[in-house]
Amino acid sequence: MSKSHNPLNHVLDWKNQILWLTLAFHAGYLNAGGFLSSHRFVSHMTGFGTAMGINLSLSEFMIALEMMLAPLSFICGSAFAGYLIDRKLESGRDPKVLRGILCIFFLNCIVFIGGVTGFFGDFGEPLILQRDFLLLCILTFTCGLQNGLFVSLTSGQIRTTHITGLATDFGLNLIKIRALKIKELKKTEKRRNSLRLKTILAFSVGSLLSAMFFLRIEYWGFLISTLLSLAVFFYTKHVILKPNPSILVAG
Repeated sequence: MSKSHNPLNHVLDWKNQILWLTLAFHAGYLNAGGFLSSHRFVSHMTGFGTAMGINLSLSEFMIALEMMLAPLSFICGSAFAGYLIDRKLESGRDPKVLRGILCIFFLNCIVFIGGVTGFFGDFGEPLILQRDFLLLCILTFTCGLQNGLFVSLTSGQIRTTHITGLATDFGLNLIKIRALKIKELKKTEKRRNSLRLKTILAFSVGSLLSAMFFLRIEYWGFLISTLLSLAVFFYTKHVILKPNPSILVAG
């Protein structure tokens, strides 16, 4: 499948922009929900690297080892995305984006059911027991999978689980836009910056609403992320991929 025949590679198409903003909202929602339930952010790994370094300097080797679980899970999620997307492309087969989104849905289901049935213990308990680390690893794997899927499918143009790169690109492009002389290029870069800003806002709104819900309904808050991931599956299948039935199939 060539890039020109990949409907998700046209990142500024309005149908795709709805998908990116929904995914950013989902990531922000999971990130705040993960923090409130496991005391760690789950959509980006910068803090874990810092924590590992600090704990190693204090000779707290077991804690540092435990902190490695989250980035390893995120990497495993990204690697699984690579298996579903890049490996298929390299072997001349269609990437399995819908299968990846279904996996995100099922992982949300596991977290929701495990939470409300008491498998993951009390909501917001300290990150000490094995079940707490299991919850953390599932959430970071989910975010790694989501990020990896759409980084691959958009040739690195879209990242939906953290805003550091988006904020950097937004700032850089503020100057780049002023320097461009070709009107069409300037228009395109303005649209790209607009998408970056909207993505940052979607992530932030997801975090805000997540905090409001989880502080009130605790593990039941994961029902919303579960339903949201299911909506992403149907939207991707029936709105974005429907005109291209032979592309990016689930099976």
